[in-house]
Amino acid sequence: MIYSNYERNHVVIPGREKKLEAFLKQDYKGMQHKWENGFNSHSEDALTWSCFDLISNFSLSKKISVLDEIFEDSFAGKSTLHFRDIIKDEIDISIHIGKQYTGFTTNETTEVDASIELPNKLIFFEAKLYSTVSMSEPPEKLYDQIAQKLRIGLDNPLQEKRDFYFIFIDIAPLDKLNCRRSIKEALLPSKGFSDKWKSAWLFKYYKYGRNKSHKPIQQILNGIKNIPSIETITSNMGWLTWTDLFKDILRGMVKE
Repeated sequence: MIYSNYERNHVVIPGREKKLEAFLKQDYKGMQHKWENGFNSHSEDALTWSCFDLISNFSLSKKISVLDEIFEDSFAGKSTLHFRDIIKDEIDISIHIGKQYTGFTTNETTEVDASIELPNKLIFFEAKLYSTVSMSEPPEKLYDQIAQKLRIGLDNPLQEKRDFYFIFIDIAPLDKLNCRRSIKEALLPSKGFSDKWKSAWLFKYYKYGRNKSHKPIQQILNGIKNIPSIETITSNMGWLTWTDLFKDILRGMVKE
């Protein structure tokens, strides 16, 4: 559905209307793609704004509760990051939507759907709804969206050492979207919803490797200095469904 008013397509906290307008009109590489899609009910940017702007305006205790549940769901109950452990330190939890990051050594730039910055942590969220990841198209684009986010997130874009986490948000669990395909098929240009499997396939390709080897993720991180161990990188890659995200936010809203 195409709405006549973009505010109808977003959850807008009273007083945040100007922030939403600025978010939709922000420019990335000469394009205002968020404004173009802002009236469309199928917009993943609209959902991302609605979810993460709401979280960012929760009280600190509710924010921490929701983020802990998001991480619990993203890592199947095995998350190594617990926001409740840092509340006693009164650390600021900075949430951004659509922020642009540039790699420290490679100078590569990307726009991140949602991100969280802590003094010693950096978290990227890549969100997809009905589309799949965009693929590499040399010479303009050398890496698919997952590879690009991993490269830049691990390339110290804030110019200081931080533990990096990458969470992919999609419509279904990883095992429900993934299928047995070849690397050749996965790297072909995407054709829309029929290629939804590619997001899950590539995520597993980088997280779990291929034929008991982590060569795929080692290859895409070529040229980046001072990265942690491959085991640390892959263990910090999580998968989240929109359903779990909505549920976690709603649970946070009803908590006292």
